[in-house]
Amino acid sequence: MDVLAEVVSAEPGFAENTMRVRLKLLENGETGERLPRVLVSVPVFPGCREGQQFRVSLDLESLEKDEYFYSSLADGVYLQAEYRESPELVGESNSFRYTLSRFQAQFASNVARYLPANEGAVLAAMASGDKSRLPDKITDDYRDAGISHLLVVSGLHLSLVCGVFATHTGRFRRLRSAAAILLVLFMMGLTGFSPSVLRAGIGALILHLGSLFLLSADPLTSMALAAVLISFQGPYAVCDLAFQLSFAAALGVVLAGEALKMMQAKQPDDIRPPLCRLKEGALSLLLPTVFAALFTLPVQLMGGLSVSGVTVLSNLLALPLAGYCVVFGMLTGGCGFIPGLEFAARSFSLVGGLLAKLLNAVAAFCAGLPLARLPLPRDYSLIVLAASACAVLCAWRLGFRRFAWLTALPLVALGVVWALALEQGTVELAVLGSAASPCVAAVQDGHALVVFRGGETNAGQVQEYLQSKGIDKAEWVIDLRTDASSAAPDAVHTLSVEDFAVNEPQTLSVCDIMATVIRLRGGSLALLDVDGYKIAVPAGTANTGTPVKADLAVTGSTEPASLQAETLIVCAAYEWQSLQGSDVYFAPRGARVLIRPGRAAALKGGSYALQQNAVA
Repeated sequence: MDVLAEVVSAEPGFAENTMRVRLKLLENGETGERLPRVLVSVPVFPGCREGQQFRVSLDLESLEKDEYFYSSLADGVYLQAEYRESPELVGESNSFRYTLSRFQAQFASNVARYLPANEGAVLAAMASGDKSRLPDKITDDYRDAGISHLLVVSGLHLSLVCGVFATHTGRFRRLRSAAAILLVLFMMGLTGFSPSVLRAGIGALILHLGSLFLLSADPLTSMALAAVLISFQGPYAVCDLAFQLSFAAALGVVLAGEALKMMQAKQPDDIRPPLCRLKEGALSLLLPTVFAALFTLPVQLMGGLSVSGVTVLSNLLALPLAGYCVVFGMLTGGCGFIPGLEFAARSFSLVGGLLAKLLNAVAAFCAGLPLARLPLPRDYSLIVLAASACAVLCAWRLGFRRFAWLTALPLVALGVVWALALEQGTVELAVLGSAASPCVAAVQDGHALVVFRGGETNAGQVQEYLQSKGIDKAEWVIDLRTDASSAAPDAVHTLSVEDFAVNEPQTLSVCDIMATVIRLRGGSLALLDVDGYKIAVPAGTANTGTPVKADLAVTGSTEPASLQAETLIVCAAYEWQSLQGSDVYFAPRGARVLIRPGRAAALKGGSYALQQNAVA
């Protein structure tokens, strides 16, 4: 389809000199007919920037059902595409949206101008939402500490900043509420009214509008109204993971506040002993963070996000700093536009930089603690959480309100012990990466072996998976590529078939996993043996000349020449799969294979596909 398209968003691509973009289709290039507002995701696009318009020929198709599927739908993206020929630049939009985008870039540059790279990147991200300067080390530290939400402009930032500038009680209440509304609108405009900030801004505006008209606060009603208004953006708005995390965290904070009110209502202030007041003060700091962590935990598990065991500690240490980081960052960025206020900009930048440096130190310290990364099994953890929540609810309804939460402790303790017993000796194989060249990570008792192929995207997914299992480096990486153009994942030992002679096999073992690797004329083959259960990972045609039998085979776009597998694990459908005579296990978002040596094996993450439906 030939169209005139406008670049709505652009991020660096995985390959050099490419971008990952979202295009808004403006008109049909053949007829000149205006098209309805349609957003299309294009994973590989030539270098460009937001607001540029191109004439381009696109092959449109449905979105892949990967981890970004519902987030794309929530942002109004319903299709993906590939371009056939080089796009032709025809101009640039003068839309107010892209004026705001250019303002955001300059604002972030003002914030980071006088600071070292790390502090400037963090302050710019927190004050303007521009994450382009963030180094991987900082991002990893904040994620492992459970405070990565501080690096994006969200409802938390709006609440923190408005909390610094305005309150909802006392004199000039309406004036402060009006100032808070203007501040929220400014931050929404600064980020270009991006969907995530727009969702957070709607909630904040409802809160401050209620205060402006002197209406009493009803947090649950306000949250429900915000959810309804946010849903007007599109039918999938509530499917966005960021919305779910924000809503769950807000619900936790509201319920923590209700619990504190119930505690304070038991005794009047005039007869409450000092020790009781001290305890309530400590709980008022601790409970909102604990409740927010508990309520977001199921969402994190269901979304496949990493879970931090130090998130309560890190948030308690970081949140008092975060609001002031945003405020001084905004003051620095604003003063940077006025030549006569350079001294003020430098002064605000100095204070903000010191706060950002301290915040980075908190993130690094918490990320280095033993429980920073919790390798929680998703399904099992969700069952334990559901059982614990039911136990607490039953105890509450039976009248044991003060100690209701204690009923969850035995269930959680039993769940942890039982999980450790179940996982002892279990081998988990994860199918990761691109559909055309998937790779395999095998983990047993804290040790990992990776059969790798593909590029930087696959390497990144492997590293994230290993970190989610609490492993910094794989013990062995078997690199099946014969023409590697990018680095393989970090490992203690690396075995590359590039260094092999043709038809010369090599073997290695990790715990109960025995691996045989051979380089062939048409590719290479890795065969994993777990107590007699064989998993084949071919690259290329992998023609051994004689049939190779396996229980499972993890395949990509190329048909293996001499592989006989009972089950094929595939992430995308190709025509050759219907000719194999094997069961096809279709897992577009990746698969997990759980093997208990000598007992049983189970496939998770996909479903068996009929042969006639497994053809692209």
